[in-house]
Amino acid sequence: MSTTVKEYVMSVTNFKKPKVLEGKAAIATYLTRLLLMMPGTDPLHPEMGVGITKYRYGINTLDDLQTRVQEQIDAWLPMYSNAKVKLIVTNDRLLNVQITVNDTVYVYDSTQADQPITLGDLKV
Repeated sequence: MSTTVKEYVMSVTNFKKPKVLEGKAAIATYLTRLLLMMPGTDPLHPEMGVGITKYRYGINTLDDLQTRVQEQIDAWLPMYSNAKVKLIVTNDRLLNVQITVNDTVYVYDSTQADQPITLGDLKV
């Protein structure tokens, strides 16, 4: 894995320069986009994306979703194919997502969210 991971986002800094996320923030953004992206969003890669929000009201099994997340990481972010995905259902039947990449843990804790998932919700 390159130590100079960068992601240019559709935003600018206070100095009107393109905003660039680096390192862990860039990786978290890649993973969040992949989890949130609905399959078919990218017409050139219609199978890309987990579409995790579509599982809100029904899921076959948690293992199926966890497998889907891992398959998407392996296919579209192969540099993070060593990622370990853990999906945790809380007592309130909310889903927490924990992804470990190279000893760094990225967590989306849905118990802390009282509104829809956004890119900024992923904690590093």
